[in-house]
Amino acid sequence: MYKMQKIISIVLILTIITSILLSIINQNKSYAVTQSTSTDINSIDDSKYPGIKERIKLLKSKYPNWNFKILYTGLDWNDVISNEYVGHGRSPKNLVYKNDSYKGAWICSICGDKAYDNGNWRCVSEQGLKYMMDPRNSLNASDIFQFEELTNSGSDINVVKEMVKGTFLAGYEQGIVDAANKNNVNAYYIVARIIQEQGKTGTVLTKGEGYKGQYVGYYNVFNRGASGNSTEEILLNGLAIAKKYGWTSLEKSIDGGISFLANNYIHKGQNNLYLQKFDVEATNGLYSNQYMQNILAAQSEGTTLRNTYININSMSSSHTFIIPVYENMPSDACSRPDTNGSSSSDIDVVRVNVDETLRIRNNPNGTETVGWLYKNEIVTRLEKATSKVNGTYWDKIRKSNGVIGYVARETYENEKQYKLYLVPINENNNSGDNGNNNGNNNGGNNDNNNNGGNSGNTTNEGKDTAKVKFDRTNNIITVVPNAIANDILEAFGGTAKITKVDGSFLNGPSDSMATGFIVEDKYTVVKKGDCNGDGNTNALDAAIILRYNVNQYNLKDCYLKAGAISDSNNATALDAAKILRYSVGQYNIEL
Repeated sequence: MYKMQKIISIVLILTIITSILLSIINQNKSYAVTQSTSTDINSIDDSKYPGIKERIKLLKSKYPNWNFKILYTGLDWNDVISNEYVGHGRSPKNLVYKNDSYKGAWICSICGDKAYDNGNWRCVSEQGLKYMMDPRNSLNASDIFQFEELTNSGSDINVVKEMVKGTFLAGYEQGIVDAANKNNVNAYYIVARIIQEQGKTGTVLTKGEGYKGQYVGYYNVFNRGASGNSTEEILLNGLAIAKKYGWTSLEKSIDGGISFLANNYIHKGQNNLYLQKFDVEATNGLYSNQYMQNILAAQSEGTTLRNTYININSMSSSHTFIIPVYENMPSDACSRPDTNGSSSSDIDVVRVNVDETLRIRNNPNGTETVGWLYKNEIVTRLEKATSKVNGTYWDKIRKSNGVIGYVARETYENEKQYKLYLVPINENNNSGDNGNNNGNNNGGNNDNNNNGGNSGNTTNEGKDTAKVKFDRTNNIITVVPNAIANDILEAFGGTAKITKVDGSFLNGPSDSMATGFIVEDKYTVVKKGDCNGDGNTNALDAAIILRYNVNQYNLKDCYLKAGAISDSNNATALDAAKILRYSVGQYNIEL
């Protein structure tokens, strides 16, 4: 009798879910930039895109079967560089492996010799970024294959066998080809990507032996989620992702990784290696969905493809390349950084000189707060005010997470003690204050509430708020259903590294949080009610919980915790009902 009642209850709830699902509308993000693609090489405007047509025609004359598409990004060249040259001091968008070939002017003047990732990586200089992003530097037979279109072009398993000969992938050729065909992806590119990620002999992530006794029997061939600032962090994070997706064999990891690349990059506009490294194609947002920080990755993987085509005598065969162009490109191709020189930057980068916080406003002296700057944060100054508004200069800035607004450059003119809040960073990686920095500003810009002591969250350890709760024992951050990235940032005092499950970054502070996101390479996010990790708490999650309760769905780890609304360790039919009520505004889910 009880079992029958339970079944009837579930059927009734599922009926409600169905009606709610019919009312859910998917909203697509829109972007101001207008982009287009053209195969008409002759129509390229030499005055706007100098050197592009000339280089393409030279390649076409040598390889008549090659085809070219021009991606008119509509993006200003200087804006692109400014958006990529961010993350200094925490997690730069672009890194280079420091060695004799990449030193000197390749290294960012802001970060200097600061080590990232496993200790061998450095932040790339503005010159290095410009050189690698300028498509004209790669429009040659050696580097062109980073622009090759990556959809399936009929991969030959014998070619794949030749590519993997002598590598840890030998014996897995059929699995690679099958997964590539299933996802409409070029199999040769897949091999190049895996070898770029893991080398020819493989790594801890491909051997199934785990790391320090943890995650034995799991594989992560594409390094999904393998991020951090130490070898241990990187490996354990990568293996945790492998466990989450059930990659208990190399074949499963290959298949899952190819599916991920296809669905999250190739079939969303980022259809060549360059566009996966530099997200300048607007279909899936801009600058945020970048596959890896290694600035040489696209070129290196392209070289692997080129060598393959040379070995199989197919360099002269039909290949299609997608070439991005930008507005206001330099008249000449950007020069390669001098390994014996030093770097500098044309971008106006400033360090925030406050005790705790500085308001970002919607307009000069505006009343609306759009964000906050924090002590020692490094930001880009887009416009430097030339006249005062209400007693001070208001400079336009952009944070590394994309937030743009206006902040006071210095104290108000009626204040007794002068303080410069936005301090230019010189080439010696030091900050010059150009003014007296003693005392605190109480004029409304620098929010100091320390009452004689430093009560700010300067150690970036994070603190509980109404929307964010820390479980430091289990490295979990629980958030409310409507939590956004800015809620996490505020809990950490304004600055925190947040990555999606796949290791990519968010578009900005207004992005919704989701179960499975990682904060500071340490904490896993549990969003109340978000059982499938899509960032929403709705009828779909209720359905998952109900299926879980009748053994039709494997709900576990952080996703199970997300469904446990009633402060328990299990997600029940009662929790499903609460989620349904929440989705129609009849219940409030709190921490």
